[in-house]
Amino acid sequence: MIKVRKILAIKVRSLGDTVLVTAPLAELRRAYPDAAIHVVAEEKWAPILEAHPAIDKLWPYSRPRNWVGRITRSAYLAGFFFKLWRQKFDCVVNFHASTSTALFSRATGARVRAVHFHGHKDENRYSTVIIPDKGRIKPIIERDMDVVRALGINVPEGKTPEVHVTPGEIQEAREQLAARAMRQPLLALGIGASRPTKSWPTGCFARLAIGWVRRTGGAALALGGADDDAAGRAFLRSVNDELVASGGTGDAIENVRQSIGVETGFTLRELAGFLSICSVYAGNDSGCKHVAAAVGAPTCTVFGPEHPYEWHPYSKDRHPFFFVEGLMCRKSGEPGMPKWCGAERCVSGNHGCMNSIKVEDVLGECVRIGRKK
Repeated sequence: MIKVRKILAIKVRSLGDTVLVTAPLAELRRAYPDAAIHVVAEEKWAPILEAHPAIDKLWPYSRPRNWVGRITRSAYLAGFFFKLWRQKFDCVVNFHASTSTALFSRATGARVRAVHFHGHKDENRYSTVIIPDKGRIKPIIERDMDVVRALGINVPEGKTPEVHVTPGEIQEAREQLAARAMRQPLLALGIGASRPTKSWPTGCFARLAIGWVRRTGGAALALGGADDDAAGRAFLRSVNDELVASGGTGDAIENVRQSIGVETGFTLRELAGFLSICSVYAGNDSGCKHVAAAVGAPTCTVFGPEHPYEWHPYSKDRHPFFFVEGLMCRKSGEPGMPKWCGAERCVSGNHGCMNSIKVEDVLGECVRIGRKK
C-alpha cells in the first residue's frame, strides 16, 4: 500500500455519482485512518457528503456551464485551484476524470495521482499509478473502487454507498411528517428523472400511491427536485383522476387523497432525512434512488432505457428492480457492454421499456420489502 498523509479526492459529477463515491471514500479512510482526506464535489450535490466520517474537508466546486461563464469566472477558478494547491496534497484520487479535472489533478503537484477516465478506450492521463482492470465492463461503483485499489488497497467487490444523516435531521423529518398528518408506513416516490425516457408514466405512479395507501393504510409522498414542480402537479391530477375513476364513497376517496402528497422543495439534507424514515422508496433510476439506498431505505427501481448493470450495485432482495430485457430499440453501447438508449424522447413512440412495467408488480415488491415503522 502506498504511504500518503494528505489526500484530495475528486468527483465532479451528478447526484448519483456523488452518492456512490461515499463507498470508496470509506475504504480510503479505512486504509488511511490518520490521513487528512479532502473532497472536491459538484457544488449542487456536495451537501449530501456532509457528516460523512471519511471526509475532513469538503470543497464544493461550481463548474462554468458555457464559454461566457468560463471567461467571467476565470478568477474564481484560479482562486479555487490556488487554494487547493496551497494544501500540498501528496495524493490525488480522481474517480471519474474529465479532461479538466485530470489537468487539475496534475496541477496540484501531488506525487501520487490515481486518475481514472471511465471510458473504456480513454487513456488515464496524468495518472502516476496503473488503474487495475482498465477497459473491463464493471458497475460504476467498482470502477471508482479501482482508483482506490490502484494505491495497493485490497477492496473486495460488493461495497455499497452510505450517506450519514444526523439525529437532528432524522428528528426534523419525523416532525415534518407529523405536521403533514401523514401516517406510516410511508412510501416515498421518486418521480424525477434526468430525461423523459427514464420516467415511468405519471399515471403509474398515481396508481402505485393509491394502491399503497389502500393496502397498507399508510401514506405516499412523491419527491422531486426544484425542476419537478410541473411533474408534481401532474402527479396530483392523476391521483385525483384515478380516484374518481375507481369509484367508492366520497369519504373513502377523500381519505386516500389526503394520504398522498408531493414535495419538491426539500434541500438535499432534508431529502436524506426524510428518506431515512420512509418505509420504502419506489421510483425512476435517478440520484434520489441512490440517496434512499445510502440512508438505509429499501428501494424498488423502474429502469427504462439504461441497463441496471452499471447503476444498481445493490442486493436485489432488498433493492429489487424492474427492467424489460431484449428491446431492439436499445442500440448504444460498446461491444460486450449491455445495450442502452440515450434518446431524450422515445423514438419508437410507445415507450415500451417503461409502459410494460406493471403497477401491480411494483406494488407487490414495495409491500414485500417495506420496513415496519
